[in-house]
Amino acid sequence: MGRLIPTREAGTLLTLIGRVYQQLDELGDAVERMTSGDDGLFRFGTTGSPGRCLIPAAIADLHRKLPKLAYHVDVLLIDQMIDYLLFQRGECVASIFPIRHPLVQSKALGHGNLVALIPRDHPLGGRRLLQAAELAKEFLISFEPETPQGAAVSEFFRSVKLAPRIGVRIRHIETAIGLVANGVGIAIVDEFAVADSATLPFSVVRVKGGPRIHIYLSWKREVVRSHFFKKFEDALSDALNKIRARRRRMNVRLAPPPDVPSESAFDPE
Repeated sequence: MGRLIPTREAGTLLTLIGRVYQQLDELGDAVERMTSGDDGLFRFGTTGSPGRCLIPAAIADLHRKLPKLAYHVDVLLIDQMIDYLLFQRGECVASIFPIRHPLVQSKALGHGNLVALIPRDHPLGGRRLLQAAELAKEFLISFEPETPQGAAVSEFFRSVKLAPRIGVRIRHIETAIGLVANGVGIAIVDEFAVADSATLPFSVVRVKGGPRIHIYLSWKREVVRSHFFKKFEDALSDALNKIRARRRRMNVRLAPPPDVPSESAFDPE
């Protein structure tokens, strides 16, 4: 007596409400897995230079914060980058040049300078600063002139009206490092590629008057970026800040990123 007995309609509603609460619990679990990286995959691309030191440092930082997040890193050539982003094979690309395409957005995260990689037994290996006139006489290892690194080296010598002696033309930073380590010659590269200079078997010496080299993060416009993209951008910026602090201690100035004029952009097309 006095007990309330739900009608059939009320029982149906209670069943539906129970399902809603169950789905909310499942949604909450899914959100927690996403934010913690559990079962997540962050895929992105990089060119060779940032891929050597900056990207590993950024991933290490992210891995400490999101230990369950998995990564897929694609090392790309210049002519692969636009299709990579447009077909959304990866979420973004890190490079030392912006991508000029109406459907791609590029953001400068920081900039550095050119440095010379000098074999240990070379007379210039003990110097702290080198000028173009000193390097132009040496057997040099340089990138192909149509690449961003090669264009920067050409600009460096052209600004002082010198014709360098290029002994070996290369395309990949690892080749330059290997050649210098074997004493073949001197390579001029961006300092991001050799941020681990203390562990390298040669001297890294800054050069005077070289053009600035920028680090860019590029992605497809009008595509919603993931939660992991922002965390990766922050980790990459942190890695740049650490390089800046280390260079400052070594009297190598690595300034914050300025606004980069569009005419300085390198067009991979």
